Amino acid sequence: MKTRHVLVGWALLGAIACQPQAPDRVILTPEAGDYYGHRYSPDGARIAYVAEQDGKAAIWTAGLDGSGAIQVSPASNWAAFPRWSPDGQWIAYGSDALAPPDIWVVPAAGGEARQLTADQGLEFNPIWSPDGSRILYSGNRSGSFDLFTVAPGGGDPEVVLASGATLFGEWSPDGSRIAYTRSEGDNETIWLLTPGSGENRQLTTEGRENFSEWSPDGREILYVSGRTGAADIWILPVDGGAPRQLTRDIRDDYAPTWSPDGRWVAFISNRGGQQDVWVVPSAGGESIRVTDDAGREGGLRWTPDGTGLTFSYAEGLNQIWIQGVDGGEARQLTSGPQSAGGAVVSPDGRSVAYVTGPAGNSDVWVLDLASGETRQLTTNPTGDFGPVWSPDGSQIAYVSNRGSENHIFVLPASGGDPVQVTTLAGSQFGPRWSPDGRTVAFTADFEASRGDIWTIPVAGGEPRRVTRLGEASGPRWSPDGRMLAFGAETGDAEGRSQVFTVPASGGTPRRITQEGYGVNGDWSPDGRHIALNVGTGRGFDVVVVAPDGSDYRRLTTYEAWALDPVWSPDGARIAFITNHGGNYDVGLVDVATGEIRMITTTPGDEGGPQWTPDGQSLVFPSGDTDGKLVTVRVAALLGGG
Repeated sequence: MKTRHVLVGWALLGAIACQPQAPDRVILTPEAGDYYGHRYSPDGARIAYVAEQDGKAAIWTAGLDGSGAIQVSPASNWAAFPRWSPDGQWIAYGSDALAPPDIWVVPAAGGEARQLTADQGLEFNPIWSPDGSRILYSGNRSGSFDLFTVAPGGGDPEVVLASGATLFGEWSPDGSRIAYTRSEGDNETIWLLTPGSGENRQLTTEGRENFSEWSPDGREILYVSGRTGAADIWILPVDGGAPRQLTRDIRDDYAPTWSPDGRWVAFISNRGGQQDVWVVPSAGGESIRVTDDAGREGGLRWTPDGTGLTFSYAEGLNQIWIQGVDGGEARQLTSGPQSAGGAVVSPDGRSVAYVTGPAGNSDVWVLDLASGETRQLTTNPTGDFGPVWSPDGSQIAYVSNRGSENHIFVLPASGGDPVQVTTLAGSQFGPRWSPDGRTVAFTADFEASRGDIWTIPVAGGEPRRVTRLGEASGPRWSPDGRMLAFGAETGDAEGRSQVFTVPASGGTPRRITQEGYGVNGDWSPDGRHIALNVGTGRGFDVVVVAPDGSDYRRLTTYEAWALDPVWSPDGARIAFITNHGGNYDVGLVDVATGEIRMITTTPGDEGGPQWTPDGQSLVFPSGDTDGKLVTVRVAALLGGG
């Protein structure tokens, strides 16, 4: 049974130039259960949230110190979306107490709940108008989703917009307009509705764009766009003007929310390799990391005074597991108080190299698959990560930030002193051994290189610059060692990444992706194809393509993400990660037939799979879903004292 708690923690973070201390966390709800969907009362004195206990869900409120927790709604199979009225006297929410799900209101101090809608369709996401006179919600009473309003005192709902494709609308701060996401097939766009006037204006046209929030002054909206393949955060003036891209990263940025004064935008991102909280100036600038831990954050809300952030916190730790591809029980290989990740199976299939340790102080370890014994290879006081075995299994290359920059090191797999291989300026990362074990390819990022692919002899010698495209990463050697595949931004207005091949000795890169946004190239064992991810308007799919760009075949067609493709040793199948079922799980696709079979279906999230050399098993990190509700003070971090 999953157990999640509500926590509040205050981290007195230093100035940006200083090292922040870890958040102090206090459990507000010690009872077993699942807690989420929190919202502050208008006066900031209490939080409303959903509590799931013993298979039932209800709306609760509590003080910010955990005192005075009360259940305000009856328990049902499903309850969600608690929203305070502007005067703080009522809470609207969705519940299936008298199935199907309808909109309800209940006194915030507790009392009799009142059902506002009673239709056969699904009705959810209640939003109070700023004057408290109407509640906006989404409903599918006609078989497709429309926008409705209803008076909080009861009465017949009114249709605001009968588009048949509308989700998650929100009133503007002055209550005169409604911004909403319109979903039609694979296309999601943002629209602006002026109730009563008939005006319904389309604001975005790119697709894969979802409305998030109005700015506090009502002049702009925040939204998330997948136009580049990854999810980025954009700002759009609602009364004219070009949209501004606020974040840009190969990983996903999502769930953005304005600070009360409109100066900052907080968001969730996995750009650091784990799901953490970040903030960025709304005027544009560098993103600042707020949390850095092994948990997974979500559900961001600013404290009403703008000095802190509240979010859900999934504390489950990733551990390394092994799973047979033809069935059988998965076996957990690692355990302990820290997450383990970056699992890479040795060439002889007997060991797994991985990374574990507290945030900012991870080290490289090796686990013996037969005995389960572990050995710590590095003892760096900062961070070591990204281990890769040499082809003969005698050495491990990895990245270390033991200085002020990341560099690539190599050490014996049996243990010993590490040797620094790269000494270029800036940061070097993503090492990959050549098939003969003599050379390492990597990405170097500094002013003169701007992120390009380089190679260097492991035994010593001068580095060679292979590309001059900039913003390149993820080099992968062909089996014969003659070519490299890599991803790089193309420099177009959307900042899309594509996959290229280039001779390992240098030359003109050849683009091999034909659409969308391409990443994560992996060579087939015979070198005749490359598996990669292509992001389109729907999501990410697994594609195989020849090194010259021919024989382009899409193997998955999910309305979701299929990521991190890895060929089986015999070249017959490709393992990948997908969130098609809601969580990230491991799947297999047959290269010849396109048949897909899921290997894991767990409540936790799985990470990048690695094949054992015999092709019989997959090794991957997996985490559980234990979570909490946390508040972090960020005023000092943002320079606000």
